[in-house]
Amino acid sequence: MKVEIIIDRKHQITQVVMDALYQALQARLQEIYPDILIRVAHGSAMAMNITRASKEEREELEALVQSVWEEADSWMPEVASS
Repeated sequence: MKVEIIIDRKHQITQVVMDALYQALQARLQEIYPDILIRVAHGSAMAMNITRASKEEREELEALVQSVWEEADSWMPEVASS
């Protein structure tokens, strides 16, 4: 099973934040799906692709990814203001 999160470059998300998102997803998803592959990358549009999963697994993964995203305060690194 593979989850791929593509973040639009126009949003200018730093690599530090991308890495933190990857770590948060890995911690949450590998508890349930130990063999899952996760990729977080920049792209030309926002997208989430889930492959090699049943319909039920896909729905559960979508909900888990959404919950990780909504809990950004718990995993997003603090950025020093200029």
